Amino acid sequence: MNILLAFKAEPDLGMLGEADWQAAAKSAKGPDPGLMRLVMGSDEQGAAELMLQAKARNAQLNLSAMTVGDARAMPLLRHLAALGFTQRTLVNTARDLRFNPAFIARQIAERVRQEKIAMVLLGSQSSEGQNGQTGWLLADILGWPCFSGVTGLEARENGFTVQSDDFHQRSQWQLAQPAVLMVQNRGQMALRVPGMRARLAAAQADVMQIAPAGEAHPTAVCSSLAREVSRRAGEVIVADSVQEKVQKLWDRYLSGRMSR
Repeated sequence: MNILLAFKAEPDLGMLGEADWQAAAKSAKGPDPGLMRLVMGSDEQGAAELMLQAKARNAQLNLSAMTVGDARAMPLLRHLAALGFTQRTLVNTARDLRFNPAFIARQIAERVRQEKIAMVLLGSQSSEGQNGQTGWLLADILGWPCFSGVTGLEARENGFTVQSDDFHQRSQWQLAQPAVLMVQNRGQMALRVPGMRARLAAAQADVMQIAPAGEAHPTAVCSSLAREVSRRAGEVIVADSVQEKVQKLWDRYLSGRMSR
C-alpha cells in the first residue's frame, strides 16, 4: 500500500534580520529567497513522522514524498530518503506558487493517479501563503474524504485508524478507503533524525524530477507588502537604587502572584 507525503519546501524566515525585513517591505517582491535555506514546515514534519510510525507497525507500507519547487528542495527529499521514503519526486518549476493552491493540488492529484496512492498526508498551512486550501482542493479533485487537524495515524490490516483533534474534542476514524489527511502539529510531534550512515547512503539518492502538468495561471499577484511589528506592552521601573527597584517590583507585580 502506497501513502504519499506532499510537502512544501518553504524558506526559513527565521534566518532574516530586521534590516532584511525592512528592505523587503519597500517592494512587492518580498524577501530574497536566495538568502534563506528551505525547510519543511512543522505540520509536514509531523506528517512525515506519523508515516514513519505507521511504517514501523506495518512493514507492507510504501512511503513516497513529493514537492513542487526547484532544485533547492533536493536536500529535503534526500533527507526523507535517509529516513526510509522509497520514492521521491520533485515537480520542477521556478514559478511563484504561493497563492496558487489549485495548481499545487493538480500536481499532487496527478502523482496520486500515476502511483496508485491510497492516502495523502500534507500540512494544514505553510509559513507562506497560509491559505490552508490545498488539502481541500486535492480531496475535491480526487473525490476523496478530507480530514483536518490530524494528530495520529495507525495502520491496520483492513485500513487505517486516524485521530484528529480540535479545541473541543478528539475524534477517531476507521478508514477503509483512500483519504486526504491534513496534519496539524502543535509541538507534540518531532521528525526523527536519521543516523550518519543513513544520511551518507542517501546523499546521492535518486530523485525523480518531472515537469509540471499544465500551466500555472496566477490567481493572485502580490502588489505590496506591509511590515507588521508586534511589541509587548512594558513599564520601566524608576528608582534611585537597585534595592528600591526590587522592592517596587515585588510590591506591584510579584507579591500578588507569589501569594496565590
